[in-house]
Amino acid sequence: MNQVLINGVYYPIHSPIITRRINPWKAQLGSGSLVYSDFQNAELEEYFDFRNGIGKQRGLGSDARVYWSEGIDFTTEGQTVLGALDTTAGSFGVAPVKIIDFQSGTYAIGTSLISKWNTSTSAWDSVDTSLASPIDAIVLTDDTDEYLVVSSATSAIYTTDGSSWSTLVSWKTPDSVTDTSSVWTDEALAIDGSTATFAYQSVAQNTYSGYLQFNLTTAIYTDSIRIFADAADGGNLTADIDFYYNGAWNNVSEGTIAQDAWVTKTHTSKNLVSKARVRLKHDWGGGVQNVELNEFAFQGQVLGYLADFENRLYGITTDGQYVLYSTAKNIDDIAGSFSLTGNFGTVYDFFEGKLLADGTPTLYFCGTQGLYSLDTTNEIAYKQEVSYPPITNAGNVGIYWNANVWVSTGYGILKVAPSVATYVGPDLDDGLPSGYQGKVYDFATVNNWLVFCVNGGSTDKSSILKRNSTLGGNLQVYTTASTNKPIACMHHSPSSLYTNGRLWFGEGTDVKYMMFPDTTSNVKQIATYTYLNDSGYGQLPIFRKLAAISKTALGVAAITKSCSATDYIQVFYGLNGAAATTSLGTFITSPKPTALTFASGLGTAFYTIQFAIKLFQGATSTNSPELESLMFYYIPTPGTILSWAFRIACTDENSAETIVALEAIRDTNTLVPFYPSGDPNKTSFNVKLTQLSERVMYEEQGAKQGYLDIQIEEVFKG
Repeated sequence: MNQVLINGVYYPIHSPIITRRINPWKAQLGSGSLVYSDFQNAELEEYFDFRNGIGKQRGLGSDARVYWSEGIDFTTEGQTVLGALDTTAGSFGVAPVKIIDFQSGTYAIGTSLISKWNTSTSAWDSVDTSLASPIDAIVLTDDTDEYLVVSSATSAIYTTDGSSWSTLVSWKTPDSVTDTSSVWTDEALAIDGSTATFAYQSVAQNTYSGYLQFNLTTAIYTDSIRIFADAADGGNLTADIDFYYNGAWNNVSEGTIAQDAWVTKTHTSKNLVSKARVRLKHDWGGGVQNVELNEFAFQGQVLGYLADFENRLYGITTDGQYVLYSTAKNIDDIAGSFSLTGNFGTVYDFFEGKLLADGTPTLYFCGTQGLYSLDTTNEIAYKQEVSYPPITNAGNVGIYWNANVWVSTGYGILKVAPSVATYVGPDLDDGLPSGYQGKVYDFATVNNWLVFCVNGGSTDKSSILKRNSTLGGNLQVYTTASTNKPIACMHHSPSSLYTNGRLWFGEGTDVKYMMFPDTTSNVKQIATYTYLNDSGYGQLPIFRKLAAISKTALGVAAITKSCSATDYIQVFYGLNGAAATTSLGTFITSPKPTALTFASGLGTAFYTIQFAIKLFQGATSTNSPELESLMFYYIPTPGTILSWAFRIACTDENSAETIVALEAIRDTNTLVPFYPSGDPNKTSFNVKLTQLSERVMYEEQGAKQGYLDIQIEEVFKG
């Protein structure tokens, strides 16, 4: 007699065992508009929109994302094309720190070198070599002229024509003078602006005069003064000069000076100086004579990081301790300085903006310790309620743009809006791939795009990315061909200056540029736009839908434009975590090229799969193949789940107990072991008793007898 073993109990059966494969998928009833699944049995995943940007390594579908790309433009939905062609702009020779437009020309700035781009010779023409270690540059206008100002941490130079450069200093006449010992005559003449008049005191040989004290209503950040003095009858003249700062007098210089001429004396350090004092002596052998002090002035300058605010040029020192500013509407006349209290770390940027709470114009500065707004009236810096790690080059760049403040945080970007701050940088999600990581160094804005560079330093490749301020998503624009090619600065020149607009950037010691239109984001609408010859990989997210279930990859189809034997798209894939570098084939026709199949149409098994694409161009630089849609066909092929149907006879004296036992198995919550062979040494299955149909009758004593139709099913197979 045949029998089965269920949950440790043998049951005799009186029918064949019918084994069936169960469909593990639930039945679905479609409705609404037509979809791909209405016309085929295979599953389909379509990729056509990548505007949500890079950084998504794994996904359940396309997610409108890519993991990483090089040289592919995903800006427009349903239009994937080659990236822009980059060009090396002549030979610059040093690492550029700033690139800027001034009076219809473009200037690149590096250590001891400022050069202007010559559009006729396609070369850099040096215009100044006087400023070592520049850190900032700005173009601004006052009531008299337009200026290009370039600064370092300790000084600044400027030009009004691009060729003649001057140190940005002005000499500030003291607001008052004090004869501290009441021994000078006509002391006010020492600050009347004329070297023909003077204050004087009669002193003996080698005897110092009393001090003349020169006072400032507004302190000035300085290390230098100049003096015009004379010994009336002859001999050498010695001047002893002190600054007052930090609550004490500090010596600037003591020694012989030239007479009847301006003499400049410089202290060992810059400080916020509110007054100075001078005393004079002579060594004339004739005895008593007058020492004369014709004029005295403090040197004022703006240096450090620069900003244009309220018709003034402002500067801030790299430690954030001092703010310097010019006279309103007179850029080259330095008005004063003030100090700030706090630990600001290293300051990297200074810019004009508006308070996010009420739109009041203000200044911001940022650095390793955070983002600050600056109240220039009350001379107070307010730390904004945002934070980021105080690492080197955190806060390297900031900008007020599109009613938000954007600041780099080292490896990321913080977008600060009223009452909310959001991280939006390339370090989100899965971040940048290994070998492409770096710190955000500079911003440029073009229409609705925030363009920023990621400086990989000496160990990683550097890149330029862009982010749409409305849609979001960071998209790759450019990546260096090798490591140790830092990109530390960028600048965008408008289409009114260069055809189709131009994005300039420093790469190592070179300056490069590429087209970056400011008239449209859709480069296919520009007939003269020039593309790369070929791209790197555009890596899509790893497709991990139903990752634990085996699937079979069938093919990849596409809708394309402008494809040919020379302008084509190549598709790559990688299975189960492998890099997507195995070529599946190429699309060389449009609009519907021949689909690419796996294993000549037989399919390839996988759990997860990643796709990548490359685009190639022929001989025409204004051509690019175009991918509108990429479609992946596959079928899930899960492990077989079985069911068994058979009949058990309950006709003996134990029939009632048999029926009760089977009903208990049916009602139990857990699975039970099942041996269809009836032999516990052979294959077993973990099953659920899903159907128990009774064909029984009641005997005189009330016991059941008859036949039970049983259906047992596997419900899970890992």
